[in-house]
Amino acid sequence: MKQLSRQILEQILELSSAGIVVVDACDPDFPVVYANQAYERRSGYSADELLVGRRLPLLSHGILGQHDVDQLQAALDQGESYEATFVDSHKDGSNWVSQLRVEPLYGPRGALKFFVLTLVPLSEEKRSGANVELRIMQREIKRARQELAKLDRREPVTGLLRYDYFLELAERDCRMGRRNGRDVAVMLLDVVDLDVYRQTFGAKAANSCLRMIAGQVSGALRRSADLCARADEHSLIALTLGQGINEVRALAQLITANVCGLGLHNPRGRHGRYIAVHIGVAGGKLNGKYTLEVAIAQAREDLLSRQPIHKGAIQA
Repeated sequence: MKQLSRQILEQILELSSAGIVVVDACDPDFPVVYANQAYERRSGYSADELLVGRRLPLLSHGILGQHDVDQLQAALDQGESYEATFVDSHKDGSNWVSQLRVEPLYGPRGALKFFVLTLVPLSEEKRSGANVELRIMQREIKRARQELAKLDRREPVTGLLRYDYFLELAERDCRMGRRNGRDVAVMLLDVVDLDVYRQTFGAKAANSCLRMIAGQVSGALRRSADLCARADEHSLIALTLGQGINEVRALAQLITANVCGLGLHNPRGRHGRYIAVHIGVAGGKLNGKYTLEVAIAQAREDLLSRQPIHKGAIQA
């Protein structure tokens, strides 16, 4: 079956007449990470006002009483589904009534990642018929949750794999490679003085910087079996099978040169006036002793020898 792209999925959600909100389940304030146009119209809040890591408005603006807000809060805290008729206040002070449904969204390893909230607007005249629309929306949300679970495998800033999903795929590939006696190589890339760059130009500029560097790394890894992920705030990790260590070292040198060629000025950098990267490389033939964990540990040791790097960068 052909999979929907993120762009197509978002267009489908934008066409919905019901308000749809996705919140981060890992943050105790449950900040909004997505809101469709229907919710913007109903609440009066623009996407720019919602997508700034602020607390979910429904937890602050519900007017049926603290008990209703507490029930919603409890469902979110416990990672449970929730359904209720909810009265909320518009940004201008007016009230609107909706049928609220909350569904948890889990990542590829079964960890709770997001909540999807569907708000079907109700009026006195249409209240009895709203259940039909709600059932339709429930089916739409079920399909959307399946697609969002796939999108959750990508880290939003760089577009690379999330580290936990990278490890899952890497373990699978190494198991297969071990049976065939293939070589494995790991590259650990540390962006030097990215913390200083962030302090100087702000988080948005630092994210843009990291995104451009990720583009250089993923562009250099041309084989379909190559994997690349964001390891932490300033580090990337890549894995390749079937290439010798000398080939991968040459690849690392190419990436280093290409990042320098970006000319990302870092005027307050402790170790240079332009953004640079240091890359640790390790590899060997997969067998009972040489595993993915060993390769990562050796690559980290190689990276540590290339001073300076951030303290505590990339734990194996």
